[in-house]
Amino acid sequence: MERSKLGKLPKFRRRPSNSTITMTTVEDDGTQVERKPRRKSRRPTARTQGADQAVFKEAFKMFCDRTLKAGVNALTDEFMKLKMATQSIGNRPKTAWEANPDKNRYREVFCIDTTRVILTWPAGMGDYINANWVSSVEKPKKFICTQGPMDKTIDDFWRMVWQEKCRSIVMLCNIMECGKQKCEQYWPLSAETPMKLPSGLTVKFVSSDPIENSVDLTKIDMCDASGQEHSLEHFHWKDWPDRGVPATTTLSIFRLLRRVNRLTPCVVHCSAGIGRTGTVVGIDLLYRRLEKGEKDVTLLKVVGELREMRHGAVQMDAQYLYMHRILLVVAENLKIITPEETQKFTEDYDQMLKSRGFT
Repeated sequence: MERSKLGKLPKFRRRPSNSTITMTTVEDDGTQVERKPRRKSRRPTARTQGADQAVFKEAFKMFCDRTLKAGVNALTDEFMKLKMATQSIGNRPKTAWEANPDKNRYREVFCIDTTRVILTWPAGMGDYINANWVSSVEKPKKFICTQGPMDKTIDDFWRMVWQEKCRSIVMLCNIMECGKQKCEQYWPLSAETPMKLPSGLTVKFVSSDPIENSVDLTKIDMCDASGQEHSLEHFHWKDWPDRGVPATTTLSIFRLLRRVNRLTPCVVHCSAGIGRTGTVVGIDLLYRRLEKGEKDVTLLKVVGELREMRHGAVQMDAQYLYMHRILLVVAENLKIITPEETQKFTEDYDQMLKSRGFT
């Protein structure tokens, strides 16, 4: 049972003198994990960095109160207004996107010049990929939001991962969805089938295991022609529908974000690299600002800023509502609010899902 609250000191359990001592720590989502104790260090822990827990909880409570006061209908309206106000690319330059139409999966998904990832390795192979940097309050260039690789951009994708030393990839789409191809099979599925790319990179399968009901983790090794190596983790969320939201509001997404928070830069992609991708990245961006104690932060502000970095991020009102719902679930688990307080919002949200055919 999840009785411990965020911020309590770890509870040491008595063990026989000849057994290994373990300690129970409380994770970001309120769940408890048993670990072996580490040696004391002078370095600050995650709990002492940024705002203290009281300030964090106060900021989170204020976010929840605003969300519940607004309700599903008002949040839907505010997102639609934001989408209309930010839909046009305006006069923001997108010259690289215009010069490489054959490397863009969708004609309406722009890659703005100001935040695009510029490929420089190896020299002479072109510098364009439909990918944009997204910075967080605690980490500049934390995420790369990008489209699902096409056949002709698989090498570009891995060049980017190698160049930027990305430590994780989060894939939010499937290769095929509703009978349409949404992404290429860009990573190896077995140790017997390494991928050798024109750039001189080799991508090798190490292992693959499910870490959640809907998430598989594949460990990948890379090397260049000189033998230099790089390792990363590939997370594949398999049941998030295109232009939709997951049918359930489990904490899987939060546990995934907590894990990749230690594995940055992190590449996040779906098919277009804006809808599902923007939803996941936006949740993390807001939560990190709550950790800093920002009492006036809203998803309206966060998504607006995210769209300045990755144009069109968060495509649908349902995704915007899902972001709020997940954060409310996290707050419930941390005992910041109660299920009774969120009951009306939850009922309205569930009705929205049902009316859209997402359940």
